[in-house]
Amino acid sequence: MIKEISRSLSARLLGIFILTAIVYAVVGRFVYLLVLDQDFLREVVGAHISLHADYVLNDIGSPPSIERARAITERVPVDIRLSGPGVDWASDPNFPQIEQIPFGPIPIDFLGLDEKSQKNLESWAKNLKLVRFGEYRRHAFVELVRDGYKIIIASPRMAETPRPDYTQPAIALISIIVLVGCYFAVRWLVKPIKWIQKGTARIGQGDLDYRIRATRRDDLGDLANDINHMADDVKDMLEAKQQLLLAISHELRSPLTRAKVALEFLEDGQVKHDLLGDVREMEKLIADLLESERMNAGHTTLRRSSVELGSMLQALIHAEFHERFDRINLHLPAQPVVRDVDEVRVRLVAKNLIENALRYTPPDGPPVEVELTAKPGMVVLRVRDHGPGIPREHLPRVTEPFYRADPARSRSTGGLGLGLYLAKRIAEAHRGSLVIESELGHGTLCTVTIPDFVATEAA
Repeated sequence: MIKEISRSLSARLLGIFILTAIVYAVVGRFVYLLVLDQDFLREVVGAHISLHADYVLNDIGSPPSIERARAITERVPVDIRLSGPGVDWASDPNFPQIEQIPFGPIPIDFLGLDEKSQKNLESWAKNLKLVRFGEYRRHAFVELVRDGYKIIIASPRMAETPRPDYTQPAIALISIIVLVGCYFAVRWLVKPIKWIQKGTARIGQGDLDYRIRATRRDDLGDLANDINHMADDVKDMLEAKQQLLLAISHELRSPLTRAKVALEFLEDGQVKHDLLGDVREMEKLIADLLESERMNAGHTTLRRSSVELGSMLQALIHAEFHERFDRINLHLPAQPVVRDVDEVRVRLVAKNLIENALRYTPPDGPPVEVELTAKPGMVVLRVRDHGPGIPREHLPRVTEPFYRADPARSRSTGGLGLGLYLAKRIAEAHRGSLVIESELGHGTLCTVTIPDFVATEAA
């Protein structure tokens, strides 16, 4: 999950947006503190606080007058509490006691003047030592002290319920909305990449009729159009190649057919038998060459159908190897093995492997072992012979076309060198594999693995 998110282009772009926002916030705060750190700005703020404190103290008088304090509360929407020698009055009976109010630091310390500035304090700065601030039950309190009397001012009035401060939640909500909006904007921006990825996968697997949706008029839309044009060109080239293969097949098979017909009129004998064998071998060579060319193209569309593989193997052995039936041991699972495969090509794989195994197993040797196994998510076909084996240095190349470990090209020592190559290509077209294991003097084991077909493989 984390790996997929880290590879997502939209997630990376969103990460860039978040990182940029953090950098802006840090830089903005740094600049704000840098400006706030200027002595002249602190002095302006302190002077305004001191001026208002002087107004209130002079208006109430010393000792503080309850009548003047009441008059202030009538003019201004605040409540006042007076406390000192002989005086304990509040404009509202719900006004909290002084000890209940958590007053904070005095403003002169809050402003952060350095030692040099504090030595040159003006009159306003001295008055600030008489002012403290506090907050209690969502009311703001200011405490002024003069001549032993405390004057506490509350805003808003105690009878009024202060409005909740939604500033921080609102900022957080707006930030989340902005980030979510950025995320969906980025998703919309890079959405064609998913279409292109899906389209290239299907086209690469041979579905040359598939086309990518090109609904955007931007660089990604142009890229989708270019890929669609490329698919058209590839399809045209493959169709031309297919027509050429069909033409070659027809041109080669026609004279071979005429040769077979002519041979039938010859008298029976060794010459006729050898010539018919050569013609059949040429026909098989042409068929294998055409099939190998189709598989080698990498764009072969498999004709998948539901096949019971056990029955298919039994029918193959009875039809193709009935004369050597006693030399084959077939092992099938107890339950039917039904899979979606290209039956013709899987049958060709089994036929080539069994034919190779019979060719290299001595007539007096143990039978060829053919085993079909159903495993979770795959089926496995194993064909084991008991022949001389393949030298280790030849194993990596035995699946190459026309390659043979025995350089002799006689019919008695081997085939044409296309059987294993075709088996490997067909297995790979099914998303599977062909593994060949061999040891001199102990025979050869060919293992074909075909994973279960899932509908999304074509997507």
